[in-house]
Parts: sequence; C-alpha cells; structure tokens
Amino acid sequence: MKKKMVTLDVSNLWTPYINNTMATCVNKHALQTITDPDIHHIFEKALQLSEHIVQNITDIFNGENFPIPQGFTDEDVHLNAPRLFSDEFWLFYLHEMTIHGLTAYSLGITSSHRHDVRQLYLEIFDRASDLYDSTLEMMRSKGLLERAPTITLPEKIEFAEKQSFIAGWFGNHRSLNVIEISSLYFNLHKSIMTRDLALGFSQTAQSKEIRFFIRRVFELADEHISIFSSILHDDFISSSISWDTHITDSEIAPFSDKLMMFHCSFLIQSAMAYYGTALSGSMRRDLGLKYSAAIARDVKLAEDCVNIMIANGWFEEPPHSVDRRELHER
Repeated sequence: MKKKMVTLDVSNLWTPYINNTMATCVNKHALQTITDPDIHHIFEKALQLSEHIVQNITDIFNGENFPIPQGFTDEDVHLNAPRLFSDEFWLFYLHEMTIHGLTAYSLGITSSHRHDVRQLYLEIFDRASDLYDSTLEMMRSKGLLERAPTITLPEKIEFAEKQSFIAGWFGNHRSLNVIEISSLYFNLHKSIMTRDLALGFSQTAQSKEIRFFIRRVFELADEHISIFSSILHDDFISSSISWDTHITDSEIAPFSDKLMMFHCSFLIQSAMAYYGTALSGSMRRDLGLKYSAAIARDVKLAEDCVNIMIANGWFEEPPHSVDRRELHER
C-alpha cells in the first residue's frame, strides 16, 4: 500500500516549493543587474533563503518518495538579459514579496501536522521576518519609504449611534476609519507593485498572446489603483507613489513567458485573498461593493491565466485525491 501524507502537509510543502523555485530565478537575475551594494547584499540573503526552502522541502519529499515538482529551473531565467528594473524597484519588490511570504508561512505554522514541517516553517518565518525588517529599514534609509497615512488621535472612545455608520452609497457616508484606511493603503501598495512589474513583463514577453494578457494584468491593477486612491483622496488622505519610472526600455526578457505568467497568476490570487480580508473588515457598504467587484474582476483574469498556462503546457497540477468516479466508470 502506498504511503500517505496529510493533505495540509502536502499543500504546505508543494506550494512553497513551486513559489520558491520562482523566487530563486527572480533573485538570481536581480543579483546580476543590481549595482547598489546594500541592495545587492539583501538580495543575496533572499536567494539563500529561497534556495534553503527548496532544498529542505526536497529532502522531505525524497524521504517520503514523493515526486519532486518541476517548478522553475535555470531554463526560466536569462542571467545575461539587460537591466529591466532599477535597484530601487527591486528593493520595493522584495519588500512587498516578503509580506506575501510571511502571510503564507504564518499559515503554514498553524496548519501543518508534521513536526518537521512546522519546524521548517518556524525557521523560515523567522528568516523572512528578518528580511522584511531589513528591506523596510533600507527603504527608510534610502528615502524610498513614503509616510503612511496619519490621523488625529481621538480624545475619547466612541460608540456608533446610527445605522448610517455602515452606509456608503450616493455620496452619503462617514469618513474612513483606521481599519479601512490601512486596508486601502495596503492593497494600493500591492496593486502598484503588480502594475509596474506587469508593465516590465509586458514589454519583454516573447509571445504576443502572453504580452496581451500581461497587459490586461497591468490595466486591471491600474484600475484598482485608481479606485483605492480616489477613496483615500475623498477623505483628503494621500496615496502612494508610482514606480513606473524605475522600468527601463529593454525588450529582452529576463524570464521565460512561463515564469512571468505564473508570477502574474500568483499576484492575482494573492490580491483576491487580501481583498477578501479587507472586505471582511470594511464597515461601509460602498467599500464592500468595491472589494467584491475587484475580486470578481480578478477571478475572471485568474481563470483566463490558468487557461493560457494549460494551453501552453505550463500548468503543473497540485497533488489531488483519487477520482473515485473515474475508477467506477472504468
């Protein structure tokens, strides 16, 4: 009888394996173009972490005779490709991507059953947290960390007295609370990174089909930026800066079309999760409606992305349960 693994453990190993093979490719290319010694050093730490995760998961899989996923290899990164993004953008990119990692690793700690898997997650969460702190402080020291929105501190606690607290249509709504401001600002940053990464990818993808799709990713992220920014501006709250000036005019791809499509898929799916979290914490009906609409648009884009990847033979299926219906029909 074949050995079995708890599905939570398989998921908590398979997914980060795929993601970190991609991260390894991205980090290797970034290190080839970054000239700032401080940013170069921090990407060396990022590469060491992604390679460490891949190697440790490989060891666990080998111990269970579990097939090693293909993920991404040296064939998916072109180390001799010219610079596509500035050093400063790479730092911003790494800062945002460590947030994705910390979110996933914290979930892995609490949802894994195997002791060795939990220990691995505890270790990599600690190292990813250190990487996050390093990127944050480096952005601050280089003048790249913009000031987050501020509010006047309240003088006393307050309780809502009217149902209009949750209203938000036809221009009749209260001002944003700190939970809503934080979610809007957080998702605005994520959308900016997605938009500007997609802008660079769209000018270097080899296939016209892939270029067209990634351009759709850029346009949708730009639409969400406009929505989130306008909500903040309505309350006289400043929004984020753009990084599109940190993209060169290179048309030579640093990554394979497969990797760029997967990266876009990853960011789209992550956005849906973050929008869902923001939706659950938003107490104004208009915000809920906007987040719901954003999720619906991302669902359509994600589906189209998977269909393109399947058509090109790039979609690596996650492990799945036995199809009992198919067995019965044989």
